[in-house]
Amino acid sequence: MASRTLNRTIFIVIASPFLLFVGALVLYPVVWMLYSSFKSTSEIFAGVFALPKKLFLGNYRQVFMVGSMGRYFLNSILVTVTSVVGLLVLVALEGYAFAMFNFKGKRVLYIFVLMGFMVPPQALVISGFQLMSTLHLLSTYPALILTYLSWSSFGVLVLRGFYESVPHELTDAARIDGAGHWRLFSTIMVSLAKPALSTVGIFYTMWIYNEFIYPLVYMQRQDMFTIPLGVMFLNTKFITNWGLQMAGLAVATIPPVIIYFIFQKQFVRGIMAGALKG
Repeated sequence: MASRTLNRTIFIVIASPFLLFVGALVLYPVVWMLYSSFKSTSEIFAGVFALPKKLFLGNYRQVFMVGSMGRYFLNSILVTVTSVVGLLVLVALEGYAFAMFNFKGKRVLYIFVLMGFMVPPQALVISGFQLMSTLHLLSTYPALILTYLSWSSFGVLVLRGFYESVPHELTDAARIDGAGHWRLFSTIMVSLAKPALSTVGIFYTMWIYNEFIYPLVYMQRQDMFTIPLGVMFLNTKFITNWGLQMAGLAVATIPPVIIYFIFQKQFVRGIMAGALKG
């Protein structure tokens, strides 16, 4: 016992400086972006890595008043929340069907669903644009939401594995008590799958919120832009206002950080559960 404690102490002493160094490398660009957002462009060029001499709030005023970042923020929140909620419902149902039902062609259909991993989203932009143009959905929220709802491969993979790891004694006991598939799914499986659903939801939120290609192609009206497009168009045609750009990036990072800290425990629990079951 004493030797184990000693080994653990030695490991912490050796690993801590390295981990602190890696943490500093990861965090410094974010910290630099934050304090640079309170500097004017001329002050940034006067000292790129220097702290601001005084807090300059003009960048944030300009982001919201001139850059319409508030509108882009609402667009991103609406598209992201709707898409993630829809995806969680879809993958929860699909994962349950693949885990609990036996039907002809199940394996082939499952492989077909997982083929979404093999096709990068960028490869489907042209066909997606043609489809949305035919449906007259360009520059509308449904164009993006319907596209993101097709990104179910990751969630189905995770949820199917989770459902299959649930002890058969539990599901058999529920069936003996008269529970059908819908009751078994809604009252037992979904409750047990909350950590997995939270993990999948966080990943989907990050992917959709930061997605750039489809909004760029689908949204032909500036008032329908999402946050990534809005940050890009803070640049003018001939010059880049770096202070304004930093302020826009700082505003854009707020929702993902808040979401992560709210669901941090569920996220870690889901990752650990997946690792232990794997």
